[in-house]
Amino acid sequence: MTAMKKMEQRLSERPHECDVQYCVYEHGTHFVFPEGLVKTILPVGGDLITNVFAAGRSYPKECKETRIAIDKAVTDAISERKL
Repeated sequence: MTAMKKMEQRLSERPHECDVQYCVYEHGTHFVFPEGLVKTILPVGGDLITNVFAAGRSYPKECKETRIAIDKAVTDAISERKL
């Protein structure tokens, strides 16, 4: 069972009031912070940190697109909650 499936199962078995959104990306690394956060923390060389991971070396463009997509999803979710 994948880690994501375990998390889904745990959430389904416990009461909570969270809005949950599951996202699966074809390319990414374990370093999947939103791109805006990466730029804030590491304004220079942020893209280089993903080279530590094989996927980051093999698919740098796709990994960056994944971080950008995560950034948008997180930003949109927060914006929706600010009612």
